[in-house]
Amino acid sequence: MSDQIYRIQLHSPMGVKEGRARVLPGDGRIQLDLLGAENTFSGSFAVEYAFEASGTLKTAVSEMSGSLQGSLTASGLRAVFHTDQGDFPIEGVPEEPAAQQ
Repeated sequence: MSDQIYRIQLHSPMGVKEGRARVLPGDGRIQLDLLGAENTFSGSFAVEYAFEASGTLKTAVSEMSGSLQGSLTASGLRAVFHTDQGDFPIEGVPEEPAAQQ
């Protein structure tokens, strides 16, 4: 499994929030560029492309600690951010590389 960038949507009570996820399976990290901040989650990746990572999601007014559980497929990323304030689904599609000129 190689590094990949996804365009993501986080479904929250405040509506859908868009951002990017950089998946770094070799390092056991997922970086979410979401809600105006870069948020790093550390954990592990299974051979089946399933992952579980923990970290903190920063928002404009607070920080939410939790676990990020999900899976990667050829068509995208599906995950749930589990927190004390609730569960927040995340969906993403691979970001297309910029066209070469």
